[in-house]
Amino acid sequence: MGNRSWHANRRWVAAALLVILIVGMRAAPVAHAQGGGLAMSGSFYRQSFEIPQGSSVNAPSIYVIVFNQGSEEFGVRMAWEAPAGVQVLLSEEEFALKPGEQRKVMVGVSVSRETPAGEYTINLTAESFKAAGEGIQLLGAAGQSARLVVLGESAMVQARTVSPSGDPVPATVRLFKLVGDDRREVAYSETGLLEATVSPGRFAAVAYMGGQRLGEETFDVANGEAKTVTLTVATVYFEGFGVVPNYRNDTGALAFADIVYTLNNLYTAFPEASTILTVDRDGAPLTQIQMATLAPLEKGSIGLHYAFIPADGWVAGEYTFQALLSIGGQTYAASPVETLRVEPAAEASPTGKGTVAAQSRADSGGFNWALMLSAAGGTVLIGIVPILARRRKKAQPEPNDR
Repeated sequence: MGNRSWHANRRWVAAALLVILIVGMRAAPVAHAQGGGLAMSGSFYRQSFEIPQGSSVNAPSIYVIVFNQGSEEFGVRMAWEAPAGVQVLLSEEEFALKPGEQRKVMVGVSVSRETPAGEYTINLTAESFKAAGEGIQLLGAAGQSARLVVLGESAMVQARTVSPSGDPVPATVRLFKLVGDDRREVAYSETGLLEATVSPGRFAAVAYMGGQRLGEETFDVANGEAKTVTLTVATVYFEGFGVVPNYRNDTGALAFADIVYTLNNLYTAFPEASTILTVDRDGAPLTQIQMATLAPLEKGSIGLHYAFIPADGWVAGEYTFQALLSIGGQTYAASPVETLRVEPAAEASPTGKGTVAAQSRADSGGFNWALMLSAAGGTVLIGIVPILARRRKKAQPEPNDR
């Protein structure tokens, strides 16, 4: 009798330990490969996607992290399995990992209109490999699975962010579906305008700027309904941003690009802020330059500009420009992206090479020094720009701007 009781208790303890192990793995799973040091974690396994036919879910909170816990570098190939008409969208599909490195891969799911309504499983796998002679040697694999419900019902949601005066504000907007105590992110936008096809239910639209939550609205949307949500935010944003090319009168070559922008601070005064210019050429990063320091950044609107010349001179190609606002060492706001196409005939002469012209100041009444300089003539212009670079200083609002 006692021996049977001991065996029964041992079986009960073993079952309890198994349940605890399973629950622990679901709470924070790290899937390990059988060999090669590959491992994978992330949030994908926690998702319970509810996606209407002809719609998708793609949000920064849905991802996997792939690790190399081994002692050798290997390649990683991402693979997935899903029902017909369902596509898994990955930010990266193949990459290399050195020992100790990890890579975050964003995951989205798109459902076609032809996919039958029903419940499915999506499998996502990371496979490690290395070159072996003229072929490939597979080292191991790690995977996660998520639940997908395809719905025949849908609704439309539009959420936008505006200033207290009703002007559009390019804030981050995130849309969450509320299911019990869960907040499942279903859509995301960094432009201040979010449009999404969603399953009917209860949602929360949230506006962020620089990581700070500025506004939130909770609402219900029914099957076939179109819902518009307006989030009024008081923040700092780029109210205007433009790139004006200025050419030499004598040769017609591009002398500099005048970066003209306006900051509108609707929130509060900051002890110090700075504006950063990022420039790409033909899709590759070219430079990042601090345009202005504002100490303090007061409430209200301030116009600024900056004369830019690449350090290696202008060459034919497509340049893209974006301004960033940094507060406390963190990027708080970003301007739209502007493009400037430089044709071979507009390339800079050697006179302008090796110079990054910098002038950033508060404009009073829209006064534009860079445009005035361009009208002064090529010979005078090229002589003045380096002087402006040496005299670069903090930008302060003039009395008329306050």
